Amino acid sequence: MSTAINATCPGCKKVLKVPTQWVNQVIRCKFCNMAMQIKPNIPQPQSGAKTNPTRQPPQTPVVPPVPSAAGRNGVPPMPSVPPIPVNHGGSQSVTNQFGLTDVNYDSSYTSKYRKKKVNWVIPIVVLLFMGILGVVLVMAVPYLKDKLKEKDGDMAVVDGKGKPKDADQIDQTKDGKKAKSAGENKKKGDGAVSTSPFPRRALVVSIHNYLYANPTQYGLMVQGMKNIPAISKYLTNQMRVPANQIMHLSDAAKDNPTPPTKSVVESTITEFLKSSRKQDHLMLVFVGHAVENDGQVYLAPIEGDLTDPTSLIPLAWLYKELDTCAAHQKILVLDVCRFSPTIGIERPGGQPMSAKMEEVIKAVPAGLQVITACSAEQRSMETDGEPLGVFLDGFVDALQKGVQGQIQRQGDNIPIDKLFEATVKNVDALAEEQKFKQTPKMYGVFKDNGAEFDPSEPMPPKLAIAGFKPVSKEGIALVKSVLEEIGTPPVKASEIDNSIRLEYLPPIADKIIKEYAKVNGPDTELQQNVKKARIELWVISSLPPPDDIKKEVNEKRTKSKVNLSVLKDGYRAPANEISFKAGIENDEKEVARMFVNLLEALDDLKKSEEMKDAESKRWQANYDFIRARLEAQIAYLYEYQSMLGQMRKELPARDAKLHGGWKLAATAKLQGDSAGKKLAKESTKTMEALVKNTAGSPWEVLAKREKFTTLGLEWQGTK
Repeated sequence: MSTAINATCPGCKKVLKVPTQWVNQVIRCKFCNMAMQIKPNIPQPQSGAKTNPTRQPPQTPVVPPVPSAAGRNGVPPMPSVPPIPVNHGGSQSVTNQFGLTDVNYDSSYTSKYRKKKVNWVIPIVVLLFMGILGVVLVMAVPYLKDKLKEKDGDMAVVDGKGKPKDADQIDQTKDGKKAKSAGENKKKGDGAVSTSPFPRRALVVSIHNYLYANPTQYGLMVQGMKNIPAISKYLTNQMRVPANQIMHLSDAAKDNPTPPTKSVVESTITEFLKSSRKQDHLMLVFVGHAVENDGQVYLAPIEGDLTDPTSLIPLAWLYKELDTCAAHQKILVLDVCRFSPTIGIERPGGQPMSAKMEEVIKAVPAGLQVITACSAEQRSMETDGEPLGVFLDGFVDALQKGVQGQIQRQGDNIPIDKLFEATVKNVDALAEEQKFKQTPKMYGVFKDNGAEFDPSEPMPPKLAIAGFKPVSKEGIALVKSVLEEIGTPPVKASEIDNSIRLEYLPPIADKIIKEYAKVNGPDTELQQNVKKARIELWVISSLPPPDDIKKEVNEKRTKSKVNLSVLKDGYRAPANEISFKAGIENDEKEVARMFVNLLEALDDLKKSEEMKDAESKRWQANYDFIRARLEAQIAYLYEYQSMLGQMRKELPARDAKLHGGWKLAATAKLQGDSAGKKLAKESTKTMEALVKNTAGSPWEVLAKREKFTTLGLEWQGTK
């Protein structure tokens, strides 16, 4: 059993109960969703107190892994590094064992592409040089003033809002011709400086917590880490896009996170393109999944089923919308086919870009420029060190550095060629270092529509999200009550967040709400067996159980004495292989003990099947879901035990230069016991029937998510 400590959220000031193994990990407050990081306060010796360096700290117990369901519910992923050691020597003054670090969004970071070592000699030399230079400049100022009067300037001084400073006092030249006066510039732009903002707009659509597909990385909301909201900052500061002409539509947005459903994405893109002027320069970025089906390419919204084209967004539709848009410059960035080797295929998504998909993307309308994150037979890789993914990390780095040695004017195009060139260099460097292939591509050529910068034309309206229809209060109440009855932990431990979010669910019809309304009364035998099975699923999870069954779960955990720490999602490479394999054998035995109560609960459910017809539609659906979920859990334990057996017989291959150990990655194919494979098939069959029979209800969403969750495992090398 793991211990827990109480900590206060710096946002809502509520007390959180946090397991000690999550020290140094990023979590979200389950009350206010603020991102924070648990850090131990390293005690300092009291003034004048003598330390005792020979005193040894107590041994740290083995901590259990943490399954994924992290994130919004305040549960972090399994720690990948040991906690910060505490000085145990001598007299110490400790005010608080643990502290909370507020980790609100900060997009500043140090680029991985230009690492420098600290050298104190260089700063000293620089300071001396600057002092000498200052003296020289003081002496040279009168001379420079005289020279500047003799020559027209050509520099646009721009503030952080995309507006030039003191533009009326700056003379401009372009193509060797003297610029018009400030008054003339305000009437019609010719590339000269005016006080108007740059005619640039940007819409970033990023989708991460897919309902039925593999999640995608988006960066942690931690100080010093890159994240997708940082794109807006760099588009404003380096690319001069006005702040009110940038929008991030995403379930992971810093401000106003919104589920990017099909209707929301299509409506928002349509409004974005229709409201653009002929003089505008546009950039549309899409981060998420894409699939090729029967010769057509589709982009996946958050609720998209990759096997059902009607739930997806046709690329042909997007190309048509962009083609009819009147804007001067149009850029589309597609970061699709994303894949994380260390996570694997939890659900559909992450397949390599097919040759047909590349061919379809390549056929761009005239005047549109399209950038893809990878080429045919490649993936847009997500790695441990790149929180946004390799391509987007490189793209954001290029944005952050901006275009060196070039003054941007309002009439200029967004320098996409130079941005693409810098991005490719960044991606190439990472791909070579980590030994995979990923080659971004750029298609299409800019076509001048003849429009010039005109500051007298009114700016487009502020970008806004369109087409969003939130779930009704009655619908949310139904979902909450269903989760109270059949809410279960994720099948397996993972670094991704498998928890379902109410705000991402599609609207629920009034008919469904009435049809599946809760009926009060004493529990029947079937209902009791469903609740018993749910408790057993929580017993073998490291996650804190729901309040309504917390007492029963904790009692069973204590009584069964099951060691949950054996359900690891990875191992470090051992120094002693013999003792390591002996430990693996012990883990196998512990996993075998977990089967007992689960199999007993499944047997009770099977005996209750004949009572199902007498139950309400709500409890019939509850029964089917919990039984299928229990079958999937047992099938997964069979698979997990098989992976331990493989490890015990022979250590998996790894690249010692890149990988310090192994991680269990998800895969569609099961390799374990035949009994596990049989249970997995039965679970899938029941979930498919539940999806069909409860269409439009919360059970459909829950069952479809479970149906698409893969139970297979394989060993992957990891850092």
